[in-house]
Amino acid sequence: MGTTADKLNKILASKAAIKAAIEAKGVENVGEILSEYPAKIAAIPTVDEYALESQMLILPVRSTIITTSEGKTAAIATNDHIKIVDADLKHYTVKEWNDRSMANGFDNELIAPPVGFSLECNGIRAILYWPWKGEYYATSGTTNKASNAMQHSVYEYDQMTGVREGTDYHGTVDENLGTHTVGSHFAADWSVTVTEDDKLELYSGNTKQRWIMEKNCGNVNAMTADNYAERLEAMYVQNEWLRHRFAICSGITSSEAEGTITDLEILNSSGTQAQAGEDMFFFVNGQNTGLKAMYNTNNKHSVNNAYYFKPEYAEWLYEQQKTNGVNMNDTGVNSAERPLLSPGAKGAEAITVDGYWYIITPYISRPGNSSTNYDWNMADSHAVYYIKSLENKYMAGEKELYPYWTNKSIISGLINYLNSYEKWGVPAVLGGGVWSCVRGSGGSAWHVFMGNGNLSTNLITSNPYSVVPASAF
Repeated sequence: MGTTADKLNKILASKAAIKAAIEAKGVENVGEILSEYPAKIAAIPTVDEYALESQMLILPVRSTIITTSEGKTAAIATNDHIKIVDADLKHYTVKEWNDRSMANGFDNELIAPPVGFSLECNGIRAILYWPWKGEYYATSGTTNKASNAMQHSVYEYDQMTGVREGTDYHGTVDENLGTHTVGSHFAADWSVTVTEDDKLELYSGNTKQRWIMEKNCGNVNAMTADNYAERLEAMYVQNEWLRHRFAICSGITSSEAEGTITDLEILNSSGTQAQAGEDMFFFVNGQNTGLKAMYNTNNKHSVNNAYYFKPEYAEWLYEQQKTNGVNMNDTGVNSAERPLLSPGAKGAEAITVDGYWYIITPYISRPGNSSTNYDWNMADSHAVYYIKSLENKYMAGEKELYPYWTNKSIISGLINYLNSYEKWGVPAVLGGGVWSCVRGSGGSAWHVFMGNGNLSTNLITSNPYSVVPASAF
């Protein structure tokens, strides 16, 4: 046995070790009074393991026991960081949702339907809504179509992120430029300037309209972008800017204030809905403009002095529309079945410019690029117009889509529960490509392939892939 001094030294060493351990846990001013150490130990902050888990990219797969409508039980793969979100934007774990369903006798009419799920992991807090569901027809007029997928955008264009200006080419034969003659343009100049608060202002000399766009919304490497709502708005602004730059004069005068916008009707020459085989014309306030509701072949650019919207191609598509029987009034580009079904696409509109109605059409080509591979008749960015048609949504970004893939087993379990045990019929877990709102270049955008988790920009934006709306929470 040691001496009294040895015992005291051991006690002092133990006290020092206890003090150091308490301080290592983040407690300050521990002091030297041993009798106070129990209170200091109680002051050690506890680890919030639930919050810590939310920072993980791959969430642990757990099992939740649910009760079916038949009173049986089943195990569902879950993690409470992925919750069901209903139409009232309330979040429920699978157990909470199941408890409520049991209380309501599994009557789906008594509760708000599920609209998606919330995802809280890897620093992400977002609601991912069910992807667009429907049939998207090929833009070339063929009968081929992709289900539950749409093009990101059709043609290559430069996301304007710096100051510049220019003049769209019209050709020496365009003698009516600026004369308000039917089919002519009013002006061809355009510009991008910086505002006093360091944003970008896009201007169309053709209709004298201006749009404000946030900076830093252009092409950027993946996994560095997170301003998804701003990027969606930037793409929308650019599409509207191009539509206005190629507006055409109707030849009909207007007494409305400058910049007034009105809808158009697309009817036959008698002013009624066109039947199969009949020509279709733009009508402004009940007046026939005499302009066929086909393609804006005024879209010219100085590259190779070319028409990027080939008139012969426009004529062919127009004949396809007439043959198939067309009702173009909903969006200005839709037919009953062919050649195009573009969810959310904006229709043709008319705007007053210097006392005349000018037709803003969604039929834009791709000025500034010599290739004619994608000279098709449509609004440019289908995914953008679709998301913009929803309220307070943006297109999910790659930082949100990648955790979808890493946690597919949990998401699959959640969707399987909703469909198998509650018969909601929500879209299945994604397995193919999903577009991100982040462009990689003028003709590509980042996407996540849900089959293997591949994240890349090696596919052009004219390919159809799934589109997932999102919002922050």
